[in-house]
Amino acid sequence: MMRCLSIIVMLFIFSFSIAFAEEAKTSTSESEILLKVVENTLGKGAKIVGTDNPEKSPVEGWKQTRVWMESVYGETPVLFYSTGDGKFIFAGSIFNSSGENLTRKDVGETRARVIELEKMEPNPDYMIGKSEAPVKAVLWLGTDRYSKELFEAFYDLYQQNLDKIALYIKFYPKSKPDREKMVALTCFKNKALVKGLRVIYDAHPDWGSKEDLEAFKKTGDLQACNEEQVSKDMKIAATLKLPPHPVALVNGNMLIEKATRENVMKLAGTELK
Repeated sequence: MMRCLSIIVMLFIFSFSIAFAEEAKTSTSESEILLKVVENTLGKGAKIVGTDNPEKSPVEGWKQTRVWMESVYGETPVLFYSTGDGKFIFAGSIFNSSGENLTRKDVGETRARVIELEKMEPNPDYMIGKSEAPVKAVLWLGTDRYSKELFEAFYDLYQQNLDKIALYIKFYPKSKPDREKMVALTCFKNKALVKGLRVIYDAHPDWGSKEDLEAFKKTGDLQACNEEQVSKDMKIAATLKLPPHPVALVNGNMLIEKATRENVMKLAGTELK
């Protein structure tokens, strides 16, 4: 029974090992063939940061090579497989007879991207906390549900660590209606920004008419409204090639996992409550 299962697994591997198997020529190195396979698999725009040395794979007689690709999140690893003689290269996933994805298990984690605080041009008017705090979190937010969850997670952590965390809010809308809400939000500075964000995040989905936003602005500081800040943040985000969704950076390190105390501490290098 086990022998029969292993045969099924091998057939499954080959069916998912996309037909980018290339026979090696004496004039072409194995690394050159691998680069060609990566290009065919991931597209010509894929940028290879580096490769690790080949290592033993779960399939007897095969090697696996970890290729590091540049992504909006940092350096992301992808596994490619080759036969022991180097004549064939396979792209795809390997599963065992229990259905476990061994490729996902072995590939490793993305190395989080690092962006210096100065390059994100934080505006002290839209900071919550103390500028001297050792942990500086830059939150690129829109008006969507995920932005709300990201803000609330960091704000809860901030309230438990008032002397250790500073939150910098960046305006990162994804549509014209969202942009108009973000523009109205610029009328709220520093501590008042929390109030403004909560109004937007707790509002009904249909909220945001011209009348709604004008009334909303009046609850803030009309002298503080700064439409140019929204445009500026959007240009900075485009220049930095940020992910197309809300994102947080902690002391310059991009958070690519859930916004938990443990994950934030890992990036910050500072003990938090």
